[in-house]
Formats: sequence, C-alpha cells, structure tokens
Amino acid sequence: MNNEVEIQELNIQPQAGVIGVFSRLNYKAWYAIAEFVDNSTQSFYSHQQELSAHGINDVDISINYDSDNDVLTITDTAFGMEIDDFARAVKVDSPPEDKTGRNEFGMGLKTAASWFGNVWSVRSTQLGSNIEYYTEINIPEMREKNINTVSIRKSLVDTSSHGTTIIIREVTKKIGSSRTKGKIVELLKSMYRRDLNSGYVHIDYDEESLFYDEYECLSFRNKVWRKELDFTFDFDGVTHKVKGYVGILANGGFGRAGFALFRRNRVVIGGDEFNFKPDEIFGQAQSPIAHKLFGELDLDDFPINQAKDGFVWDDGLEENFVKELKSQIQEYINIAKLTKKERESEEATSQRVSDNVQTQVQNTIDTHSAWKQTSDSEQPVLHPIIESDGQPELDLFKEYQAEQEKLPEEVDIKVRKYTIPLDGASKCTISVQWTIGNSSTWIKVDPAEDGSSAAIQLNINHPFFKPFSEKEDFKMVLEKFAIAFALAEIRARKNANPDGMISPNAFRTHINNFLRELTDED
Repeated sequence: MNNEVEIQELNIQPQAGVIGVFSRLNYKAWYAIAEFVDNSTQSFYSHQQELSAHGINDVDISINYDSDNDVLTITDTAFGMEIDDFARAVKVDSPPEDKTGRNEFGMGLKTAASWFGNVWSVRSTQLGSNIEYYTEINIPEMREKNINTVSIRKSLVDTSSHGTTIIIREVTKKIGSSRTKGKIVELLKSMYRRDLNSGYVHIDYDEESLFYDEYECLSFRNKVWRKELDFTFDFDGVTHKVKGYVGILANGGFGRAGFALFRRNRVVIGGDEFNFKPDEIFGQAQSPIAHKLFGELDLDDFPINQAKDGFVWDDGLEENFVKELKSQIQEYINIAKLTKKERESEEATSQRVSDNVQTQVQNTIDTHSAWKQTSDSEQPVLHPIIESDGQPELDLFKEYQAEQEKLPEEVDIKVRKYTIPLDGASKCTISVQWTIGNSSTWIKVDPAEDGSSAAIQLNINHPFFKPFSEKEDFKMVLEKFAIAFALAEIRARKNANPDGMISPNAFRTHINNFLRELTDED
C-alpha cells in the first residue's frame, strides 16, 4: 500500500557543484560520523522532557557500514524532525534557531554526508506526528543536470514512530578496514564518553555496543592523584572559563596521557593518541609527564571551527590558556615527573624508616602535661642543633655537593600524627609527612581554621636539607622544628590584631617557646 500523501520541492540554494565541493573537506571519518551523532544526541537532549512524557528515557544510535555495497547507515530513536527542521537539515546555509547545542552551525549533516558519498538520503518522523519526511540528494545527477532543488516526500506513519535514518550510498571514503574501523570505534567511545556513561545514550557501531572505561588514578603518598579544576582567565577583553579535572595515570601510557578538551559535553580534541599535549606542560614524548599526566577540561565558551575538530585560538588564546593551566596544575606536573622507580624508592623508604623518630618526638611531647606560657618580652632559650656522626654540617653539605648525583631520591612518606596539649584543655593534632617536592619550598603548613589541627609537609628535596636526609638524628631535629613552626604559626594567627597583621617578634617568641618545650631536657 502506497501511503505517500504529498511531494514538496525544496530549493537547497547553492548550485549542485557547491555540494560536491564538500567531498574535498579535510574531514576525518570519525569527525564526519560525529556530525550525525551530534544531531541525534542533541535531538534527544533538546526534547528529553517530551520523550520522557511518552516513557522514552534514552536514545539508541546505530552506525552500520556495508563494505560490500559501500553503504553507510545511521539511525536514531531521538525526537525526529518536522518539516521546518527537516528542510533546514538538508538546506545549505540554514543554521538552527537555537545555536547553544552541538549542531550550532547547521552544516553537519549535509557536509558530512556529502563528504562520505555521492548519494545520500534522510528519513525522519517527529514523535507524535503521523508524517514521515524523506528526501534524497544525488550529487552526480544534480551536477549533471545543473539543478539545485530536491523533492521532499511526505508519507503517513503511526504516531508512535519517531527518529531519523540517514543512508549514504556510493561511499567514496572507505572505512571498511579493520584498522580504520578500530580507530573510529575507539574515538567515538572517547568523544561521547559522558553520553555513554550517563546511561541515556546507547551507540552501536556495526552492532558492537560502545562503552568507555574510565582511567584509574595513581595512589601515592596516601592520596589519590585527581583534582577538580575550575578557573577563569581573561584574554582580549573576554573571560574564558575552564572546568574539569587533572589526574595522574595509575598505569601510564603515551596514548592515554594528555587532556581531552570538551565543548558542550562532547570531546573536540582528545582520544587515544589524540589528546591535547602542549610542550610547555608535557615536554618531549619520552618524558614521564607525557606518559602519566591526563585529565578532562570543559572549554564551553572557547570558539570552535566548523568541523568541530579544533578550537579557533591561533590568535594567542591557546598560549594564554596553556600558561594559566600550567599554573593551576604545577603540583601534578611535579609528581608526574617522578618515574616509577623513584616512586617505588619513596614507598620502600617509608616502609623501612624507623619509628624511632615518632617515638622520640612523641615521648618529648608526653613529658609535658601542658605548654608553658611566656610573655613577648621573655628571652628565648636556644639549643644547639644536633650534629650527626660527629660531622660538622658544613662538611656534610660539601660531601653532598660532591656526591649528590649518587644520592637516591628517597623520602619518608609515612604520615605521623602528634597530639599537642595547648592552652588549658585545648589540643592540636599535628600530622607530619616527608615528601619530594619543588626544590624552592621546604615546608607547607595547612592549619585548620579553628587551630585544632595542622598538616605539615616537609620537602626533603630542598637543597639545604637533602644532604642530611639519611641522618636519623637530623630527622628528629627537623621534625621537632617543623612542629614548633606550625604551632607558632597557629598561635600567631590566634593573636593577630584586628587587621589580621601578625607581629614578627610575636612569631619568633612563639617558635622559641615551642622549641624549648620540645627539647628533651626538663
């Protein structure tokens, strides 16, 4: 039974030869296929509420390539199109009214289909409508006859029908080899990872269901190395927002490392072997950073090119973006520089470091039931620094200068906690951790707002302290000094004036008092 009810002629505006030029665009097969997926996913997201009202909570997108007959077919169960949207989809230079979605340019379907093959057709029905629209674009025929109109055929269908089917025949960009198919599949997985992992979008390629496995982040120094990012920077009078995360791969790999750059929840630059790796951050391909640092970044307000395979940022925007990004993730860059051997060396050291440091420091603390209070005018009592093995510190430093290339990058990453009695019944919990960090900073103190605790990181990689890193007596002295330093900072903050200013003399007095309390002498 023929249910065709009407034929409508549509002027698609350019001469047929212009459409033929689309076949020469510098597309990659996966980006061309992504144009169809963008349309399907946007149709679903834009009408999610209407679909849900009919009990439809997800969308199926199927991509099939018949290499024997050179036919590529893309189908979806999204909302579908009525005549206005349908005509816009096949008409050149006809962008959508809403440009906030993934199909902002309104060129994806026609350019990608014309790039792939000589003959292509579109069939679509909007949910709730009983009209199906169909048209076919035969580029060689249109060129030969010099025509620029196409026929849109309208047919009656059941109102429960919905979705769109695109069929491309006489495919000129062959994608039948196993290698090409494998690359397309992997990059589609990466490109639509958030859609796939949401559970709302299902994509099949040649009946293979696509899914995306998240990468595991490195666990090191008692933390998982993954950090959320959210920052802005100004360029050329425009504020650009960057949001996402940075991480370090638990199992490094050059192809997995790098940043996936998103726009509107879809990867623009990224995927195995295609991630964003600016030299200013990742260095050379053989560097540890280029094999371990990774992440995802949303650049929703960055300008994008029409093929949606790159950003328009050659005017200096990219350079400014990379500079700001690097400043935000410097700690992660430093950790990614460490080789697996260096990390294992740290971990082995932490296991064999004697608990004598903690025992002796804690014993010193336990001998004092409370901390003595002194006035700012009281003179400090100074105690000499303990020398290790009878060697003067200067000799140790000279020895380090001569032997520094031979010294292992070893550090105690074990976290030790001390409970310190303060004024009256109040106490402060101090945690101390030894790390390898930027050589310019020897101590980091992160106190709680109420002064009840503080986390200390001691950087054994600092050039002043590294010569003594294997001396247990020195570790004890430095750990006591770090505790006194943190406590003095907490006390000074509490006694700051109304403007938040801290007297240097007060800080010196506090640290001298705490050092006296931490001495082994009564």
